[in-house]
Order: sequence, then structure tokens, then C-alpha cells
Amino acid sequence: MPVEEGLRQKLAMANRIIVNENLTELGRGHVAYKLEEGKILIPGHLHDFQRSIADCTASDIVTIDYDGNVLEGSYPESMHEFYFYSEVFQVRRDVKAALHMHSFYANLLEITDSKLQMSTRDSFLFIDGLPVFDGLPLFVNTKEMGYRMAQALGKSKAVLHRGHGAFVVGESIEDVVITAASLERAAKKQYMASALGSIVEYDHDRVRRTDTKDIREEVSGIDWGYFVTRLEKKGTVY
Repeated sequence: MPVEEGLRQKLAMANRIIVNENLTELGRGHVAYKLEEGKILIPGHLHDFQRSIADCTASDIVTIDYDGNVLEGSYPESMHEFYFYSEVFQVRRDVKAALHMHSFYANLLEITDSKLQMSTRDSFLFIDGLPVFDGLPLFVNTKEMGYRMAQALGKSKAVLHRGHGAFVVGESIEDVVITAASLERAAKKQYMASALGSIVEYDHDRVRRTDTKDIREEVSGIDWGYFVTRLEKKGTVY
């Protein structure tokens, strides 16, 4: 299989996963991949055809440039809000994939001005911060807004758009999906634990000094396999 076709299939699967794992609401959101400088793989604008990323296939993936022009694919335009991707792919050379999700629990952090507390392994991924962007409209519809959001992200793994959702970055398609799942789990655990009492945090400096890279890589592989298996059981691996 050609490399690019394999990427399209994996990217389509990633889009289905974020719906299947309840990381986004109403089939909205998208996962994108930096194919090369100036080119992005992203789903076409499925909503115009009464479809969502819940049943995204490789044939639904289009190639766009940083201005959103479709270079290859069967749709006249891509999913909107690509502006964040085009900007972050230029300023973060470590980032190869990014996604946007309308995450329920992470969104609660934004709209209540709560901070993600360092109390679980999932939360530790965001020890360097989880910035919040509060620009309007609640839709990233311009290059300038995408730039401001990429600047707000800084060196972090995710940025929350208050009242809207989360934008997450990663080193690969698998990495960005797993990071997004970790963010939503951490926010959910914090929300539910707060009903029992005060959240007990780990010391931030202690977390930073703890080398968990090997554990993270092992867990990441397991998580991706789990997500794919759940799609297979639903018969949605194409």
C-alpha cells in the first residue's frame, strides 16, 4: 500500500475513534495530519452531505494547503477550522498531527475557569500547562484567529477554547488521539472526584522530575490497539 494511502486510512480511523470513544459531541471535530510543509490531510466537509466523522473513510480525506485550498480529494472544501492546523504546523516543528474535539469534560474546565490538577497519570501529560484561549467567535474561522490560538498553545500539548472545545497536538496520528483521550479522562476523573472531596495533587516539581517516557510509549501502543479493536467490534474498520 502506498504510504500516503496508509496515512489516509489511519487518519480516517482516528476521526472515527474520537467519536467512538466519546471524545467529541455530535460527530463534530476533526483530526488532521501534516503531510509535508504546506500540505495537510484532513476530512472533507462531510457536514454538507449530512455526514460526520463518525463514518469517515480514506476516500473522505482531502489534501489542502495552508490557505485551505483543496489540492487533492473529492470534496470542494475541507472541514472548517483548519486555520489552527496551518498555523501550528508552521510554528511547532515537533507537531505532525493535531485535532479539534468538542469534549464534554474538558469543556467544563474552560467554562468554570477550573485548572487541571496533577492528580492522575493522564493529567501528568499536561504538567507544562493547559492554556485557555477566550477569543470569539466560538469557531476558528480566520487565519488571524488560528495564529492567536497557536500562540496561546505555546509548547503545551493542548489548548482549550473556552465554551467551544479543545485543540490537541501530537507527534503522530496515534499520539494526538491518545493525548486527547488522556485529556478527557483526566478532566472527567477530576470532575467526578470533586464530588467526593478536595482533589489531592502531586507536587508539580516531583512530577517533572519523574521520567515516565518508557511507560508512556508502552501505554500509548496499548491504548491505540484498544481503540482500533473497539472499532473492529463495531464493524467500522474499513
